[in-house]
Amino acid sequence: MKNQAIAILLAVYDARVDWLIELLDSLNRQTYPNLRLYVRDDASPHLSCAELERLLREHITAFPFVLHRNETNLGSNETFAALIRDCEEPYVAFCDQDDVWLSDKLTNTVKLLEDSPLSPTLVCTNVKVIDGEGKEIAATMERHRRRHTYLRGEGLAPTLIYRNFVMGCTVLMERERALSYLPFPAAVVHDHYLAFRASCDGAIDFLAEPQMLYRVYGGNQTGVMTGVRTKEDYLARRIGVFVARVRAFAAVASFPELDEAFAWSEARMQNFHRQKGGFRALWRLRRLNRVTSLFELFALRLPMPLFRFAIRLIQKGVL
Repeated sequence: MKNQAIAILLAVYDARVDWLIELLDSLNRQTYPNLRLYVRDDASPHLSCAELERLLREHITAFPFVLHRNETNLGSNETFAALIRDCEEPYVAFCDQDDVWLSDKLTNTVKLLEDSPLSPTLVCTNVKVIDGEGKEIAATMERHRRRHTYLRGEGLAPTLIYRNFVMGCTVLMERERALSYLPFPAAVVHDHYLAFRASCDGAIDFLAEPQMLYRVYGGNQTGVMTGVRTKEDYLARRIGVFVARVRAFAAVASFPELDEAFAWSEARMQNFHRQKGGFRALWRLRRLNRVTSLFELFALRLPMPLFRFAIRLIQKGVL
């Protein structure tokens, strides 16, 4: 191991203090010897900068830290982009305010980044899932979300168009590479965008053994059909988001699978609005995402009460 310096990039917004302390203590216990913590508060309305600095001084004693505060609320994408620009260390590790890192997390991920035979452009790890009280929900992310599947290797960009398996809070990569991928498009969450760009440039690798405790609670729970109650919700959160994502990816990459994804997104829009040829186009392209295509071909034509019932079954994991 070369002991290259790592910048831990922590975005903070009105963090719950007890959870933040747990995180900071876990960072302070990292076994990797060459660290600096960069913290950027996203104009928190309730957590003062003075209080945040006090917490950092009390709980980060093993390595230096740097604290900045956004003048206005920028959101997570812009805050993480600013953090990448703030630092100078060769490696960057992204960090969320409510998790707990195992002590060897960075030691193990650096080893993977440097020693993997894939020569990866980005590495990530599995996680243990805990609830708001710190109790274990699942031993791995796959056991918590049955559709979550980690992948490794080259040529993963076509898969990443449709789903992201890379959790930002587990990512380690070269800072110069991350910097070259800026700015983050508003249409894509930063970790998904980093994964896509890195997969276009080379291989992704992952550690199957969990390296941190990922906290799931009311404020951060995500899953299939989150926030969907009506067909208009579905249009905005499922179809519209995908269309915007494909356009953002197409602005920086070009390959046949991306063209197909764009055609599929257009067919989804046409089918939703009952435009002529939309049903036929989506049926023809259903192989690109069979489950979603079949759902939209038929469920979107159900009366609203039946549509809502189907959505609830999906949210509960029944379908």
